[in-house]
Amino acid sequence: MTKLYKSPSLTYAIIVLCTIVFLFEIFYGLQHGSFGDENFKNSLTELFTDYGFSFQNLLDKKIWVFITSIFLHADPEHLILNMLALFFFGKVVELELGRKKFLLIFLTSSVIGNLAFLVPSFFGSSTGAVIGASAAIFGLMGTAMLVKPLELVFYPYLIPVPLILVAMLYTLYNIASFLVVTANIAESNISYISHIGGLATGMFFGFREEGSKKGFIILLLLLALLVLTPILWTLLKYIEIFNYTAILSKFFK
Repeated sequence: MTKLYKSPSLTYAIIVLCTIVFLFEIFYGLQHGSFGDENFKNSLTELFTDYGFSFQNLLDKKIWVFITSIFLHADPEHLILNMLALFFFGKVVELELGRKKFLLIFLTSSVIGNLAFLVPSFFGSSTGAVIGASAAIFGLMGTAMLVKPLELVFYPYLIPVPLILVAMLYTLYNIASFLVVTANIAESNISYISHIGGLATGMFFGFREEGSKKGFIILLLLLALLVLTPILWTLLKYIEIFNYTAILSKFFK
């Protein structure tokens, strides 16, 4: 497949935009209190409630939250990890499929992910607002693993890992986490169902791009990886020392 662009400029632009919005969040919070104090946190909670995606905001006809929710992030860890993932998965999709398709996948995956977030709300198990670009990024990951499955990425490790392996592990982790949270075995403020919705959307676009034949081959590869999961999981334990995203997560806690 011929690459349409030499530089993933739209991926970079979204990273910059998310960073600018986060800096605005900090500035907004500082107008109401000192960094990290209760007034600061309460002002940000109010901002997230007003501009994050929620069932209540839809009832109030705040349709713009489909967009504004994407660019809001809760803390530096949330922003940095999302932007790292966007950099690695986003540039693959943009370079392979072009800016228009990249943007279509990014926005559609976010919308579907947000709508998926509403499903538990009908059963009273999901409240509040969801923020962040995670669903959109999972959509890009879903597309990337189909259009460029063997692309080597340095995420989340300092050593190169095939993109399809990273995508599969994140898929399994999110499905397992969603089931655990749904069963009330554990609590989490992460909307795993939004991630799954975004991923499914991205895979849909990936299959459309690659066609049924190549898609079938990649599915067989995914099944093979699933069979090898116990071996891969053991291997990952040995390379976990190279997981810089885990180090970043601990740094911000």
